[in-house]
Amino acid sequence: MKYSQYNTLISLTKQVSALYNAISDKFVVIKNTIVEDLNLSTDFLHEKNIKLYDELLQADAIVEDDYDEYHFIRLKSIDVDKNTKDFKLMLNPTLDCNLKCWYCYENHVKGSKFTFETSESIKKFVENTFDSFEEIEWFFLYFFGGEPLIGFSKNEELIEYIANLCRKRNVKLEISITSNGVLINKKIVEFLKNQSDWVGFQISLDGGELEHDKVRFLPSNKGTYKRILQNINLLVQNKIYVILRINYTMENLHSIPSIVDDIKDWNIECKNYLKFDFQRVWQDGNSILNLDNFLEIFSNAGFVVSSPLHFVNFLKFPCYADNLNQVLINYNGDVYKCTARDFTDENRIGYLSETGDIVWTVSTPEERIEAKMQKQVCRDCSILPLCGGGCSQKCLENRFVNNCTYGYDENTKKEIVLNRFYNYFVKNNEASTGI
Repeated sequence: MKYSQYNTLISLTKQVSALYNAISDKFVVIKNTIVEDLNLSTDFLHEKNIKLYDELLQADAIVEDDYDEYHFIRLKSIDVDKNTKDFKLMLNPTLDCNLKCWYCYENHVKGSKFTFETSESIKKFVENTFDSFEEIEWFFLYFFGGEPLIGFSKNEELIEYIANLCRKRNVKLEISITSNGVLINKKIVEFLKNQSDWVGFQISLDGGELEHDKVRFLPSNKGTYKRILQNINLLVQNKIYVILRINYTMENLHSIPSIVDDIKDWNIECKNYLKFDFQRVWQDGNSILNLDNFLEIFSNAGFVVSSPLHFVNFLKFPCYADNLNQVLINYNGDVYKCTARDFTDENRIGYLSETGDIVWTVSTPEERIEAKMQKQVCRDCSILPLCGGGCSQKCLENRFVNNCTYGYDENTKKEIVLNRFYNYFVKNNEASTGI
């Protein structure tokens, strides 16, 4: 027997520590008076402390000598990425936008939109997809941009066509839209609910009202904070799920708690349809900002919250761009996988033909899958079963550099494990053992 290479030991209190195994996703709580026994070989541990040995064995923190854990994780990752029961089609109906956020990485194209020919090719693509993957159970239709709600009515016929195809094939349809939230109205809400089995939005705020309106304002210089909150309320009142992304910086962090005050009078049922996701604006710098107090404020108010270090389970829930059955079609027919890169000629990886087929010109989806977990630093990482080897886009771009895709150091890894212990085990009373 041997110790799993995916064990992490973290200190909890002066009295106890916890050993976490990332493959089994199990913790063993250990008194600090015996934690040094973990330095023994598995054979000696069996002789000295059979109770601890058995607990570690049950948690898969001790495994057989010939068990190739990396191979197991690799196969599991490929199985998830090659899931053929789902298909994710992402569309950029426009790269135009009604706002000009200072940190936006995209080159907005004024007046851009689907041509009739591109819309017809997309219809053929969806038909071809259903013919090629008869086992599809869910079809995910995502809208990105630009601001995808600009000229939205002109895309309704395309959505109706896809929705009808799904109904004919007995396939569930989910529609998700990443929007700044300004253009949402009752007509759009009713249309989406009528077409889809599930509707969701991702909308972002840049702090409380004063800070947000410094960044997101209309050409008339009028702020958008109140209007966006009103539109979010309209969505959740209609049982449409919203991920409200809080883009935080050193400058706006202090204003974030005021968001809770602005929505405290909302119908309590709305909280079931609203989740807060905290993401730092990447251009803001590298100084450490502690979010724990802010997350607790939202959590205590009854909202579901997450942040990059509080929910790391990318092996089981990888980025959409890692999936074999995912593609992004731009307004002009260019094809991409990742939405975190500008939609330029240099970044495109293919194009949509008139027959509804994708012509791959750079990297295929299979090549992206193969690029994950290849670095030695990934093979040796104690939380590989959680991070899944990182973003496939970055894996392709940095395949010859042996560094962590996410930039995690050992302290960050332990913080991720500690957050997991608190959020998923302590709160659910699942971490108690007799050790």
